[in-house]
Amino acid sequence: MVKEIRIYIEGGGDGRNTRGLLREGFNKFLQELNQLARSRKIKWNIIICDSRNNTFSQFKSALKEHPDAFNVLLVDAEASVKKAPWQHLKERDN
Repeated sequence: MVKEIRIYIEGGGDGRNTRGLLREGFNKFLQELNQLARSRKIKWNIIICDSRNNTFSQFKSALKEHPDAFNVLLVDAEASVKKAPWQHLKERDN
């Protein structure tokens, strides 16, 4: 059973409060899922990572460092997604 959910999100820039505001917004947007996870004693972590490359790098590290967690990568598609998501990202960013 999953004991932790970690969501790695692209964005937030490098402004003083922008990452905190983005984290707060996603927590509100995902509030029902957050409450459901916490009611089942599942830790909930939203990690704001700034750039697309940094987000992907942190996500890849999380797969190794937190293998028992449900690790989620959330990045901008940058264009319409007409293929499988991983194929779309590979073609856009390799």
